Amino acid sequence: MSSLLTLDFELGSITRVRHLVTESARDAGLRGAALEDFVLAVHEALTNAVRHGLPPRGIALWTESGLLICEVSDAGPGIPAKALDLDYPSTRFDFGGRGLWLMNRLAKRDVRTGPGGTILRLCTKLP
Repeated sequence: MSSLLTLDFELGSITRVRHLVTESARDAGLRGAALEDFVLAVHEALTNAVRHGLPPRGIALWTESGLLICEVSDAGPGIPAKALDLDYPSTRFDFGGRGLWLMNRLAKRDVRTGPGGTILRLCTKLP
């Protein structure tokens, strides 16, 4: 396991964290559309943690066994099961509701959630 990034974040630091994730993922070997897709998935996770979760919020990024892995955590109330199980995005008239669906299409997603918070793990293969 090779740790690339570990830090806490809040709304005002999302842009900086996204840039750090981009640089770290690039340094790990991710390029092109794979890099863009992974960073977008992580950005959605960061945004959801700020919008729906509570502090402390953290991010960890590392490589392991040919994978780039990112965990985003928060101490919020958890994600409702119905939101995790959507096979389609919400309608264009709904506010929000696309982040989890999009993450699931851009990276391998695993979620541990409950009343004590959420840990959302995103993984992608390195070249």
